[in-house]
Amino acid sequence: MKAYVLSKTGRPSVLRMQEVPEPSPEKHEVKIRTEAIGLNYAEVLSRRGQYSWAPKKPYILGMESTGEVVEVGSEVVGCQVGDKVIAGNQFGSYAEYNCVPQHLAFPAIESLSPEENTALLVSFMTAWVALQKQARLQAGESVLIHAAAGGLGTAAIQLAKAMGCKVYGTASNQGKLDLIKKLGADEAINYKEQDFYKVLKEKVGGVDAVMEVVGGDVFRKSIQLLNPFGRLVVVGYASISFKAWNPWTWWKTWKDAPKVNVMNMAQNNYGISASHVGYLTAIEDLSASMWKELTRFVQDHQIKPHVGKVFDFEEMAEAHAYMESRQSSGKIVIKLNHDSK
Repeated sequence: MKAYVLSKTGRPSVLRMQEVPEPSPEKHEVKIRTEAIGLNYAEVLSRRGQYSWAPKKPYILGMESTGEVVEVGSEVVGCQVGDKVIAGNQFGSYAEYNCVPQHLAFPAIESLSPEENTALLVSFMTAWVALQKQARLQAGESVLIHAAAGGLGTAAIQLAKAMGCKVYGTASNQGKLDLIKKLGADEAINYKEQDFYKVLKEKVGGVDAVMEVVGGDVFRKSIQLLNPFGRLVVVGYASISFKAWNPWTWWKTWKDAPKVNVMNMAQNNYGISASHVGYLTAIEDLSASMWKELTRFVQDHQIKPHVGKVFDFEEMAEAHAYMESRQSSGKIVIKLNHDSK
């Protein structure tokens, strides 16, 4: 089968398709014929060598995909050949076939396309955990979403609006601002032209929750916007500049990494938490219950993930470069066409 094996870190050009043996499922695994792959910024960081959850090289990149079950392990129950599933894993999705633990092969939603299903797992589950489980948003509260036009940001806006919240989003250009307004944001702030802190401080005074993905000054200013009993949830660190071979990057990476000051938290009565849904996947019952809650909510509110652009499987390097350019919006999806062979 064809797959993208990461043997060395570097620019998008290090992503080269190659022939590798097809995997066979272990007793608790299912084998999936991949139809579409969701691209995540964590995979860009992995390709650069900046992602702590990445396994030891060489390995096949990719954390989510949709497809059809073509084989099941000897002890798999409740999942059978022919089922359409959304698959999540630590790595392995950038391939024509992929084996995942049964509890991470979730039923696809029939009303969504393969591309939309692919856009659902990592981005929407991350946003769901951040907003519903950790920030514990309530109807009528206000929330600030950073990088609001990306796959995670668009998911967070849709979920927060469906929860009945006032939503503020930041983005870098007019097209992205228009998109997040279309998805329901009450206020869209161009962070390249405006200071989001000053804008929100003047307009609303503060917010009840923040979903933070950047670090550095964005993290520090976001804390200052929190109302009493406000909650900030860290789900990413996009401004990371660490390069192992360049000692000059070490100080900036440490300085910009999100940090907490318990005394300040006590004096101002706010809370900070952090989330990485990948570490929750080892807890089978929790993974299953969160998925049921999320998909029920998505279907009840008729939410459809926003797919920004679709690339062919042969264009993986171009897809990475597009995400890295910061020009993308919504979820980037990679489509496979097995019938073209």
